Amino acid sequence: MAMPAKQVVQPSGERRWHWSLEEIDSFSTDEIVSKLRSFGVPFEKTQFLEDVRRFYSGEELADHWQKVHAITAKGFDLDFVWMAAIVLWERLAPDVMSSERLNEMMQQGYRLLEGKEGDRRGNVVEVCRIWLEVWDHLKTRFRADMRSIEAAEGVFSGLQSLYNWCQDLEMELHNAGLEDPVFFEKAIAYCREFCSLFPDSDELLLHNMKRTEAEAHFALGREGEGDQLFTALIEQFPENAWGYIGWGDMYAWPLKGEGRRDPERAKRIFEMGLNAKVSDKTDLLNRLQDLDEES
Repeated sequence: MAMPAKQVVQPSGERRWHWSLEEIDSFSTDEIVSKLRSFGVPFEKTQFLEDVRRFYSGEELADHWQKVHAITAKGFDLDFVWMAAIVLWERLAPDVMSSERLNEMMQQGYRLLEGKEGDRRGNVVEVCRIWLEVWDHLKTRFRADMRSIEAAEGVFSGLQSLYNWCQDLEMELHNAGLEDPVFFEKAIAYCREFCSLFPDSDELLLHNMKRTEAEAHFALGREGEGDQLFTALIEQFPENAWGYIGWGDMYAWPLKGEGRRDPERAKRIFEMGLNAKVSDKTDLLNRLQDLDEES
């Protein structure tokens, strides 16, 4: 007969092992508040509900407590303070989006993409639904003086940098569009919005966003709008070969095998890039070779 598991008893005095969010979440709200007060945090619900609208995350709020109150927690108990702030935020102010919850939504998306929760291909649409919700919440934090995504990093603390995640969202919106065309429309709106909010971002990032927007128009059968956007793209970034490559590809190999295939026009666009002062012509030459081999 198996012996019952031995119950771990909390030793008196200083905490001797790490706290976890799961353990703290098992406490009642009154128990959490009582322990916070025992550590020198004069917790009051009314003030807390005001504070969650002044800070982006439970950790930031806990840092504020550390600065304005004489916190007595030491060692592992210091973790209790910020973890308690996170748990109480979820319980008492679920309508206020914290960075911790936004981070979890981002990570849920990455888990779906890795195939840990179902089929990756089928998951990409759900990923974009989740991540567009994250984007909508993040937009409320951006200020007019944040003219690049790099300057906006401070509005979110999580496992991903906004610089990387925003590019992942752009890429997955394209992939989701291949599954459901409505996401090409969402890609257009997102990329346009991003470039409007952050016009001073890294040039390569802006180029990729604008290229995705132009390609989405082609995917939706709007070649005229796509042509205009690609023309504007190569005028803004004349040395980037991928403006010409992206544009030519739309006529050489239409997305999803749909649209009007026009290899001669694709060839003219690729050659336009060769005649321009692009930094690297290798990929343009490869595209032309591919077209020649197909003919």
